[in-house]
Amino acid sequence: MTTISAMIGALHRGAVRPACATAAIALAVLLTGTLAYARFAPLDAPETRLALPGTVVLDASGAVLERDARAGFRIPVTLAQVAPRMLQATISAEDRRFLAHTGVDPIAVTRALLTLRDRPSGASTITQQLARRLYLPDDARAPLLRKADEARIALQLEANRSKADILTLYLNDVYYGRGAYGVEAAARVYFGTSARNLDLAHAAYLAGLPQRPSDLSEESALARQRYVIDRMVEDGWIGRAAADAALARPITVRPALEPPIAHHFVTLARRELSRVRPDLAARDGLVIETTLDAGLQLELERLARLRLETLTDRNVTDAAVVAIEPGTGRILALVGGATDGDERHGGKIDMATTPRQPGSALKPFLYAAAFERGYTAATALLDVPTTFETQDAAYAPLNYDRTFRGLVSLRTALASSLNVPAVRTLDAVGLEAMLATLHRVGLGRLTQADRYGLSLSLGGGEVSLLELTNAYAAIGSGGQLVEGYAVTRVRDGAGHVLYERGAPVARRALSAEHAYLLADILSDPDARIAGFGAFTPFDLPFPAAVKSGTTTGYRDNWTIGTTPTLAIGVWVGNADASPMRDVSGVVGAAPLWQDAMLAAALSRPMAPFIRPPGIVTATVCAPTGLRPGPACPSPVRELFVAGTEPAQTETYYVRGADGALRVDPPLEARAWARDAGLLLAETSGARDVLLRIVTPPAGSIYHLSPELPDQQVILRASASAALKRIWFSVDGVAVGEADAQDARVTWVLVPGMHVVRVVGLLSDGTTTAVSAPFEVR
Repeated sequence: MTTISAMIGALHRGAVRPACATAAIALAVLLTGTLAYARFAPLDAPETRLALPGTVVLDASGAVLERDARAGFRIPVTLAQVAPRMLQATISAEDRRFLAHTGVDPIAVTRALLTLRDRPSGASTITQQLARRLYLPDDARAPLLRKADEARIALQLEANRSKADILTLYLNDVYYGRGAYGVEAAARVYFGTSARNLDLAHAAYLAGLPQRPSDLSEESALARQRYVIDRMVEDGWIGRAAADAALARPITVRPALEPPIAHHFVTLARRELSRVRPDLAARDGLVIETTLDAGLQLELERLARLRLETLTDRNVTDAAVVAIEPGTGRILALVGGATDGDERHGGKIDMATTPRQPGSALKPFLYAAAFERGYTAATALLDVPTTFETQDAAYAPLNYDRTFRGLVSLRTALASSLNVPAVRTLDAVGLEAMLATLHRVGLGRLTQADRYGLSLSLGGGEVSLLELTNAYAAIGSGGQLVEGYAVTRVRDGAGHVLYERGAPVARRALSAEHAYLLADILSDPDARIAGFGAFTPFDLPFPAAVKSGTTTGYRDNWTIGTTPTLAIGVWVGNADASPMRDVSGVVGAAPLWQDAMLAAALSRPMAPFIRPPGIVTATVCAPTGLRPGPACPSPVRELFVAGTEPAQTETYYVRGADGALRVDPPLEARAWARDAGLLLAETSGARDVLLRIVTPPAGSIYHLSPELPDQQVILRASASAALKRIWFSVDGVAVGEADAQDARVTWVLVPGMHVVRVVGLLSDGTTTAVSAPFEVR
């Protein structure tokens, strides 16, 4: 590629010789006498006098998202960012002896004087044009006086600035029409490309515009292009064959004013700038560079419209999509609404930032809180009819399909989005524990614990799609949360950097091990079968941790998923909160999420989740989560944080006297097991009234979290109706008592090995007791 220094040498070698040597030499002598004055006379810096156009917002590659159509716009560039053919074309078109003069071209001046009466011709050099634009824009004096002043300023500019500086200033300030100040803005508005990518045909077309940018018709612009190319042949930049090939190439000019791209994202970027640099928010003439991938943005908008067309008969009118880069927080796409501008459905509302209830999409963070309190991916949870007493009324959660599955692993409960185990888990670990985890992953607007209650595990609070997608991005980045952002840099019209985003600041939201467990569970198609079947819109040709959510009454559909490369969140519904007709997250949001992930994967490799060294594998008996006993029919390999592997052997499966396989479930699950047709282990009447410790499970390990000041666990027991009163103690120290039908007390976690003992009082005055060891680390 031709460098500017090589161009300077070539231009010197090809400079046109004066036609009237005597006049040129005399004028040169006269000009030489003014050089000392030009070097030291005061002159405002030219950068301070550049035209102040409106603000322009760019995507990550420099594509124009929005611009001020009234005031025009500028995108400053260096000469290294301009195609050499554009430099050559500009010099040939405007000032072919640009590097051979000191600001005023003696040959051009002589020619102009000699032909003044018969055939007037211009004599302004690039430097003189720049002087006129910057210092004499409204000068109404007589032409000769103005020309003299123009020449004086041109000499001063040449005496104080290099040729490269002057050409840079010119190419960034000259007006090309259509509101485009400078070559980069012109390349974007006319051809949708960068100045560095201009070929000969397009460079010559642009170089011909500044003479009469507002008056040129298409035919006149092409005539000017031919003029510029012919001059380039004369100046030795190109041969005739290259010129003819360029002239034969079709020129497609973009529409004069294209609609803005990603209006909701641009609004978000401007709000962000107002927050981080309020002094720049109202300033004009800015170049705001953003994180957006305009190509991905337009494709996601198209996909959203296509998917909505398939749901119109179910009263679905809107969709929003967000794409964020895990580990950096860069917002790559933000579709605030697929019906932007449609007043009937609130199309002007940005549904990517409007808080709505997320349904089950919050469940991964509930189980993250459970992991921190001793639960594992193999922990056995009960999916049986359960009623909770709340302040307002009894709360009896149901699964989406209104069925129950008895004893299930945490892996299955999360991947299949089972509601009853989630509510039971929240009841066990406590609402404050889940809220603390939600706040750590950036969902800080969830603060009203009293209002949410146990429904928080099913999405009882409100979050925005942008916030929730970034929370999932923390899972994709191994537990590191980075604040999502849209603005990378802001420059003024002269190219000076006024603001630049620093390197991403990550904070630990989840441990690397717990983030990996969540990612592994949420990308496990086998664990999803119980809730969603074998074939789902969550399936991709690469691992992605994904979760859907549906709110009561079908008002909101969500699907959010992440890889280490990209997190994408989708919301589907109606901006006015009217209900859809039988549209779950799997039917509404998930297909669009799948489309979006596949589209994104075409331009970026989807990296796999990296297993941290703190994760180990152990064999357990499903669904008990304990080591396989002699009758276990279903040993499976499961992942654990090192040190949390089970030490206890299960006794859930037993062989009866007849050799048949039987199960011995917890008391709460025995009725379910009978209804399910399972053979129950033979038990005595006394055994039916024995206590069972629900929390903590025997052998469990709780991990203290440094982020929480006061950490507690709810001790829970399950008992038959024959028991009246329950007493709890830990390490022989009484903790509290409770009614047998709601046997629970709170205990503050203390590091060390412990034994919880539960004593129950029978109606005949006798007692029964059970105990379980556990550890707090």
